[in-house]
Amino acid sequence: MKTDINRTVLNITTYCNLKCKHCLAFIPYYDTHRHISFTEAKEILAQYFQIVDSVGHFTITGGEPLLNPDVLSIMEEVILYKEQIRDSLDFVTNSSIMISPDILNFFETHRQDIRLILSNYGNGLSTQFDNIKKALDDRNIPYRVSSFCGKDLYYDGWIDFSDHSVKWKTLEERDRNAQKCLHGAGKYFVINDGELHRCSRSYWRIRQNIIPKIIGEYVPLTDNSYTLEEKREALLTLMNAKSTTSCAHCVGFTNEAERVLPAQQLGADTP
Repeated sequence: MKTDINRTVLNITTYCNLKCKHCLAFIPYYDTHRHISFTEAKEILAQYFQIVDSVGHFTITGGEPLLNPDVLSIMEEVILYKEQIRDSLDFVTNSSIMISPDILNFFETHRQDIRLILSNYGNGLSTQFDNIKKALDDRNIPYRVSSFCGKDLYYDGWIDFSDHSVKWKTLEERDRNAQKCLHGAGKYFVINDGELHRCSRSYWRIRQNIIPKIIGEYVPLTDNSYTLEEKREALLTLMNAKSTTSCAHCVGFTNEAERVLPAQQLGADTP
C-alpha cells in the first residue's frame, strides 16, 4: 500500500523566545530544551523518506526554528527530498528574529521549492515582521502570512489543549470526534525526537506518561531496533486508524472547539 500523506511537521527545536500560554506544541512547559542537530535531522529525514512515498506539505518549525544553529544545514538536507514533496516545503517563523542573509540567500535560490509562513502575533511579539516581509518582497521570495492578531484571526484563534482529562469514554465517541479533527481527518503528522506522531498533543501526552507508548500510534523513525518494513507497517497502521489513545483525552482541532486569543504570554497580564 502506498504511503502518500498530506502533511508532516518536523520540529527542529524546543527553544522559543516567546512563551505562549496555549502553544500547540507545549513549548513553554518543557523542563529542558534542545535543538535537533544536523546529524540527527539527516537520519530522521533519511528514515522518513524511505517509508513515506510522498507528502503534500512538509513543514519545518519548532519552537522557533531560527534559533537552531543548524537550521540552514537542515534546510539544505530537506531540499534533497523535494521530489517526494508534492505541494510545498514550508518554513514557519514567529517573525520575532530577522532572517540572516545566508538563509535569505537559500530561500531566494530555492524560491520555487520553498515557502515561508510568517506568523504575525502583533502586540510587540512579532517584532521583525515588517522587516522580514520587506526583505522577502525585495528578493521576490514567496511567503504566506498567518495573522494571529487583529480581527481576522487565522483559524479563528487558538484552542486550549491544556486539559488532558478523558473527554470521550467510548471508542465510538473517540472515533467520531477524531474524524472531525484537522490532524485525524487530514492525515497530518508531526516529528519530535526522531518519532512520528499523529499530533503534538499525542507526543506530549506520551512524554508526560498520560497515555502509554504504543507502536502503531507512533512511528519510531530513528530506532534501529525496528526494521524499515516494521516502521512502514506502523505508519500504515497510524494512517488507517480512525483515532488513537490520545484522542480520548482531546477536544480535537475541530471547528466546534472553543477558541482562545492567540499568543497570550505566560506571566503577562495582557497578550
